[in-house]
Amino acid sequence: MKFSHLHLGVRDLGAAVAWFEGVGRLPSTFQNDRMASIPIGGTSVILDLAEEDSVATIAFGSEDCDADYKALLSRGASAAAAPEDQSWGARAAYIKGPGALTIELEQSLS
Repeated sequence: MKFSHLHLGVRDLGAAVAWFEGVGRLPSTFQNDRMASIPIGGTSVILDLAEEDSVATIAFGSEDCDADYKALLSRGASAAAAPEDQSWGARAAYIKGPGALTIELEQSLS
């Protein structure tokens, strides 16, 4: 088997799509009144209109965690945790995504 896509529920589909397009610079390739498909790194995150927001972390590899963190904040993201070196050999930062989603930026320190 090969990983295909991931479904995440959001209560406000329009706001979530706007967040990924504006803050994340990740436009949807398909959207209707119940779902939107956002291509990310060779796969897709499907945002589904839901009664409750999914709690999940979407992680992105970064060449420069600090610069990417600042860029997302400059486009309207809210900080959850500033870049910091982690014991597992990475520099990581976290921002609040739409709904209950968290966006992780991780840069290898090796």
